Amino acid sequence: MEEVKITKPRVVFLKTPDPRQMSESILEGLAKSLSARNFEVKIIELTAENVQDVINQIIEYKPLFTFDLNLDGMIYAEREGQQQPFCDILGNIHISWFIDDPMIHFTKLKPVLQSNQILYATIDIEHTQWLRSAGKNVAFIPPGVNPSKIPPLKEKEFEIAFVGPVTDPNIIESQWQERFDPNLLGFAVELGRMIYRNPDMPIRFAVGYLISQLNPDFQAALIQFQQENETDFMALLTEIGLYAMYLRRWSIIDSIENYEVNVLGPVIGEPKENVVVYEDVVSQKDIIDFLSRSKIALLSQPPFIPSGLGFTVFDSVASGSLTFVEDRLSSKSFFTPEKEIITYHPIDFIEIEGKVAYYLEEAQEEMKEIARAGRERALKEHTIYQRGEILASIMEDIIKQSLQEEQKTDKQEE
Repeated sequence: MEEVKITKPRVVFLKTPDPRQMSESILEGLAKSLSARNFEVKIIELTAENVQDVINQIIEYKPLFTFDLNLDGMIYAEREGQQQPFCDILGNIHISWFIDDPMIHFTKLKPVLQSNQILYATIDIEHTQWLRSAGKNVAFIPPGVNPSKIPPLKEKEFEIAFVGPVTDPNIIESQWQERFDPNLLGFAVELGRMIYRNPDMPIRFAVGYLISQLNPDFQAALIQFQQENETDFMALLTEIGLYAMYLRRWSIIDSIENYEVNVLGPVIGEPKENVVVYEDVVSQKDIIDFLSRSKIALLSQPPFIPSGLGFTVFDSVASGSLTFVEDRLSSKSFFTPEKEIITYHPIDFIEIEGKVAYYLEEAQEEMKEIARAGRERALKEHTIYQRGEILASIMEDIIKQSLQEEQKTDKQEE
């Protein structure tokens, strides 16, 4: 009897240049998980110079799935005189995991919205809902930590580490004054401050509410701008979101008086004398290493993650540093506040410095215990390998549905 050879489903992970060096950690972890679930995986580096070579490798490998982060690995090819996503031409399923707000990547997203060969994954429920409202297939995969990138517990050399980048918001407002007319300037500043005051308010909801409060003429002009220049409007919202992020971060580090604050990443502006800037600490590896040597990691998430937690939070908790982060709706489903993580409201500066002082001066053993419990949970329940299990299940469901459709077609033809 002839032996039947069972072929493993093939997956190509497309790794693109990443200054933060996060993509390598994420893709390696996912690939390891999929290999354990009987997928055959291959990681291919994609750059602007080797696109044709990558296309040739994909054609030869014949994957069922290609996978990238933030649509950075989306390849286009020409068919019938038009540029189309390569997955549409090849017929495979392309999965893109947005590890940021998809709105930030709208220039890459808009050209592929009509494709039916792309499945999107997001790290925040609000992102999922936004993409689904556009009629897209979307899965929710929360961030996770790669245990192989987490160092052993280290002696603490620093009291407070604050993950940047940070910019003085006054600098941004000054730049806007030169670029925007008075109405648009007022709108941008007010929207940014609204998001700053309400960290769990999605920017897309906030902009809709604020536009409804404007005078009718300016309201009509903004709506027209949104409809006729959607890409530019999304870029404006991204810029306002960054302003809100910097407003929040600058205010937090400016409010801490009695402790040295070590900022990781570049700082634009003149911070106070108790702020020490490590502008070259920007890669994921260097940030994790610094956090592992810090008693407290004071994090302020971008407003583009309104309900969930970003990758840096999981890395920070796993590093063994007592992690402070804004209170988020879903943060409680990942870590228990005051037992595994410390939450705060970003404009309650008395609360922030009060909690910092409490753990550094009065409750050092409790600080160590919470940090230890958080690290244990992160490495036990929130790894990139476990997120890979979610991805593998998604892929297996797609394969199963495809086989069912083929069987249904065969029966109809009979």
